[in-house]
Amino acid sequence: MDNDHKIWESFKDGDKSALSYVYSKYFHSMYEYGIRINEDAEVVKDCIQDVFFKLIEAGKRTGSTDNIRFYLLKALKNTILKHLRHEKKILPNSDLVFKASFLLEEEILNKENVTNREKALVEALSQLSSRQREIVYLRYECEMDYDQISDIMKLKKDSARKLVFRAIKTLRVAIEGKVDTPLILFIRFQKYVF
Repeated sequence: MDNDHKIWESFKDGDKSALSYVYSKYFHSMYEYGIRINEDAEVVKDCIQDVFFKLIEAGKRTGSTDNIRFYLLKALKNTILKHLRHEKKILPNSDLVFKASFLLEEEILNKENVTNREKALVEALSQLSSRQREIVYLRYECEMDYDQISDIMKLKKDSARKLVFRAIKTLRVAIEGKVDTPLILFIRFQKYVF
Protein backbone atom coordinates (compact mmCIF):
# COMPACT_ATOMS: atom_id res chain seq x y z
CA MET A 1 0.00 0.00 0.00
CA ASP A 2 1.87 3.05 -1.21
CA ASN A 3 -0.75 5.44 -2.51
CA ASP A 4 -2.73 7.44 0.06
CA HIS A 5 -5.80 7.68 -2.18
CA LYS A 6 -5.96 3.91 -2.77
CA ILE A 7 -5.33 3.13 0.90
CA TRP A 8 -8.00 5.61 1.98
CA GLU A 9 -10.55 4.19 -0.44
CA SER A 10 -9.82 0.67 0.87
CA PHE A 11 -10.19 2.00 4.41
CA LYS A 12 -13.56 3.55 3.50
CA ASP A 13 -14.65 0.23 1.97
CA GLY A 14 -14.09 -1.46 5.33
CA ASP A 15 -10.81 -3.22 4.50
CA LYS A 16 -9.47 -4.16 7.93
CA SER A 17 -5.86 -4.31 6.72
CA ALA A 18 -6.19 -0.73 5.39
CA LEU A 19 -7.67 0.35 8.74
CA SER A 20 -4.80 -1.32 10.59
CA TYR A 21 -2.25 0.28 8.25
CA VAL A 22 -3.74 3.78 8.62
CA TYR A 23 -3.99 3.48 12.39
CA SER A 24 -0.48 2.12 12.92
CA LYS A 25 1.15 4.52 10.45
CA TYR A 26 -0.56 7.71 11.62
CA PHE A 27 -1.28 7.20 15.33
CA HIS A 28 2.12 8.59 16.35
CA SER A 29 1.80 11.70 14.11
CA MET A 30 -1.68 12.32 15.46
CA TYR A 31 -0.51 11.92 19.04
CA GLU A 32 2.50 14.23 18.55
CA TYR A 33 0.27 16.94 17.06
CA GLY A 34 -2.52 16.43 19.60
CA ILE A 35 -0.23 16.65 22.62
CA ARG A 36 1.01 20.00 21.33
CA ILE A 37 -2.51 21.43 21.43
CA ASN A 38 -3.68 19.65 24.58
CA GLU A 39 -1.19 18.44 27.19
CA ASP A 40 -3.57 15.82 28.62
CA ALA A 41 -2.33 12.59 27.02
CA GLU A 42 -5.48 10.66 27.91
CA VAL A 43 -7.73 13.25 26.28
CA VAL A 44 -5.55 13.19 23.16
CA LYS A 45 -5.69 9.38 22.98
CA ASP A 46 -9.47 9.42 23.51
CA CYS A 47 -9.85 12.01 20.75
CA ILE A 48 -7.73 9.90 18.37
CA GLN A 49 -9.95 6.90 19.13
CA ASP A 50 -13.00 9.11 18.55
CA VAL A 51 -11.65 10.20 15.14
CA PHE A 52 -11.20 6.59 14.05
CA PHE A 53 -14.54 5.52 15.48
CA LYS A 54 -16.31 8.27 13.52
CA LEU A 55 -14.42 7.39 10.34
CA ILE A 56 -15.32 3.71 10.66
CA GLU A 57 -18.92 4.60 11.45
CA ALA A 58 -19.15 6.93 8.44
CA GLY A 59 -17.62 4.33 6.11
CA LYS A 60 -18.32 5.23 2.47
CA ARG A 61 -19.67 8.63 3.50
CA THR A 62 -16.18 9.66 4.67
CA GLY A 63 -14.61 12.26 2.40
CA SER A 64 -11.86 11.33 -0.03
CA THR A 65 -8.24 12.36 0.41
CA ASP A 66 -4.88 11.92 -1.21
CA ASN A 67 -3.08 12.97 2.00
CA ILE A 68 -4.13 10.80 4.94
CA ARG A 69 -1.96 12.50 7.56
CA PHE A 70 -3.39 15.92 6.71
CA TYR A 71 -6.95 14.56 6.85
CA LEU A 72 -6.36 12.91 10.23
CA LEU A 73 -4.56 15.89 11.81
CA LYS A 74 -7.38 18.20 10.77
CA ALA A 75 -10.00 15.79 12.14
CA LEU A 76 -8.04 15.43 15.39
CA LYS A 77 -7.72 19.19 15.90
CA ASN A 78 -11.46 19.61 15.37
CA THR A 79 -12.22 16.73 17.75
CA ILE A 80 -9.97 18.13 20.50
CA LEU A 81 -11.47 21.59 20.04
CA LYS A 82 -15.00 20.18 20.27
CA HIS A 83 -14.07 18.16 23.38
CA LEU A 84 -12.54 21.17 25.16
CA ARG A 85 -15.52 23.36 24.33
CA HIS A 86 -17.91 20.67 25.57
CA GLU A 87 -15.91 20.37 28.81
CA LYS A 88 -15.98 24.19 29.03
CA LYS A 89 -12.19 24.31 29.20
CA ILE A 90 -12.13 26.92 26.44
CA LEU A 91 -14.71 29.49 25.36
CA PRO A 92 -17.01 28.66 22.43
CA ASN A 93 -15.33 30.99 19.91
CA SER A 94 -11.74 30.62 21.08
CA ASP A 95 -9.02 28.58 19.42
CA LEU A 96 -6.50 26.10 20.80
CA VAL A 97 -3.12 27.18 22.13
CA PHE A 98 -0.17 25.41 20.55
CA LYS A 99 2.20 24.89 23.48
CA ALA A 100 4.76 22.19 23.04
CA SER A 101 8.31 22.26 21.78
CA PHE A 102 9.74 21.38 18.39
CA LEU A 103 11.78 18.21 17.91
CA LEU A 104 14.87 20.37 17.41
CA GLU A 105 14.28 22.13 20.75
CA GLU A 106 13.85 18.80 22.51
CA GLU A 107 17.08 17.46 20.99
CA ILE A 108 19.01 20.56 22.09
CA LEU A 109 17.56 20.59 25.60
CA ASN A 110 18.42 16.90 26.07
CA LYS A 111 22.08 17.44 25.18
CA GLU A 112 24.70 17.71 27.91
CA ASN A 113 26.89 20.28 26.16
CA VAL A 114 24.81 22.97 24.52
CA THR A 115 26.59 25.47 22.27
CA ASN A 116 25.88 29.21 22.22
CA ARG A 117 24.32 28.76 18.79
CA GLU A 118 21.94 26.11 20.14
CA LYS A 119 21.03 28.27 23.15
CA ALA A 120 20.30 31.20 20.84
CA LEU A 121 18.06 29.03 18.67
CA VAL A 122 16.05 27.67 21.61
CA GLU A 123 15.66 31.20 22.97
CA ALA A 124 14.52 32.43 19.55
CA LEU A 125 11.98 29.61 19.17
CA SER A 126 10.55 30.47 22.59
CA GLN A 127 9.70 33.95 21.29
CA LEU A 128 7.24 32.62 18.71
CA SER A 129 3.54 33.10 19.42
CA SER A 130 1.26 30.08 19.72
CA ARG A 131 -0.01 30.52 16.14
CA GLN A 132 3.53 30.97 14.82
CA ARG A 133 4.65 27.81 16.64
CA GLU A 134 1.77 25.85 15.14
CA ILE A 135 2.33 27.08 11.62
CA VAL A 136 6.09 26.44 11.78
CA TYR A 137 5.36 22.95 13.15
CA LEU A 138 2.88 22.18 10.34
CA ARG A 139 5.09 23.66 7.62
CA TYR A 140 8.49 22.32 8.61
CA GLU A 141 7.99 19.31 10.86
CA CYS A 142 4.85 17.96 9.14
CA GLU A 143 5.94 19.29 5.71
CA MET A 144 2.44 20.48 4.81
CA ASP A 145 1.78 22.86 1.97
CA TYR A 146 0.04 26.20 2.42
CA ASP A 147 -3.34 24.90 1.23
CA GLN A 148 -3.30 22.22 3.94
CA ILE A 149 -2.06 24.63 6.62
CA SER A 150 -4.75 27.14 5.66
CA ASP A 151 -7.39 24.46 6.01
CA ILE A 152 -6.21 23.19 9.41
CA MET A 153 -5.63 26.65 10.88
CA LYS A 154 -8.68 28.21 9.21
CA LEU A 155 -6.61 30.89 7.48
CA LYS A 156 -6.50 32.27 3.97
CA LYS A 157 -3.53 30.97 2.00
CA ASP A 158 -1.93 34.44 1.86
CA SER A 159 -2.38 34.81 5.62
CA ALA A 160 -0.66 31.47 6.17
CA ARG A 161 2.30 32.57 4.05
CA LYS A 162 2.52 35.86 5.95
CA LEU A 163 2.37 34.09 9.30
CA VAL A 164 5.24 31.78 8.29
CA PHE A 165 7.22 34.79 7.04
CA ARG A 166 6.65 36.65 10.32
CA ALA A 167 7.67 33.59 12.35
CA ILE A 168 10.91 33.24 10.39
CA LYS A 169 11.55 36.97 10.72
CA THR A 170 11.03 36.69 14.49
CA LEU A 171 13.60 33.88 14.58
CA ARG A 172 16.12 35.81 12.50
CA VAL A 173 15.77 38.97 14.60
CA ALA A 174 16.08 36.99 17.85
CA ILE A 175 19.20 35.18 16.62
CA GLU A 176 20.84 38.18 14.96
CA GLY A 177 24.08 39.17 16.65
CA LYS A 178 24.08 36.18 19.01
CA VAL A 179 25.90 33.74 16.75
CA ASP A 180 28.85 34.17 14.42
CA THR A 181 27.92 31.60 11.80
CA PRO A 182 24.75 31.20 9.78
CA LEU A 183 22.28 28.68 11.11
CA ILE A 184 21.83 27.10 7.68
CA LEU A 185 23.42 23.82 8.65
CA PHE A 186 21.87 23.87 12.04
CA ILE A 187 18.12 24.17 11.69
CA ARG A 188 16.11 21.14 10.64
CA PHE A 189 13.80 23.22 8.43
CA GLN A 190 16.64 25.21 6.86
CA LYS A 191 15.92 24.07 3.31
CA TYR A 192 12.73 26.12 3.42
CA VAL A 193 13.81 29.06 5.52
CA PHE A 194 17.46 30.13 5.56
